[in-house]
Amino acid sequence: MTGNRLELLDRDLSTLLEKASVSQQRNAALIASQFAIERTNLNDPIVSQALKAIEIGNFCDESLREKIEALVNQLDEIQWDLQEKMDAGEAELSTYLTAFQQARSANSLYFALDADAFNAATESIYEADAATDDLALEFRLSHRRCDV
Repeated sequence: MTGNRLELLDRDLSTLLEKASVSQQRNAALIASQFAIERTNLNDPIVSQALKAIEIGNFCDESLREKIEALVNQLDEIQWDLQEKMDAGEAELSTYLTAFQQARSANSLYFALDADAFNAATESIYEADAATDDLALEFRLSHRRCDV
């Protein structure tokens, strides 16, 4: 098995994805991204565009992936700024957590657009789990839903 961050969360799910078809891996990445985006209320036109691209099987649009990466970077900057403010007593933990979770859900979408389906699935699920703190469990409980 190749090393991936999902193994840190759920070795069985990682193994299951490694044995899955490319289509199943792509479906898992899409479901993970959608789950995180919905759970964190991430709303941006580029997010909708990227989700549609994945749904129709367009994983080769580098300019779209670059736009998602820019969104991730923007959201990361916001959450880092909020973390500093929180440490200084100038921001609430809930505000910081919202920004952190949205950055991670955007990163889940970034990875879902990866050209390698296995990497897309494992990294997207890992980031979505960081955004929601329960995605790996969701996949284990409903693996038939994502056809893995």
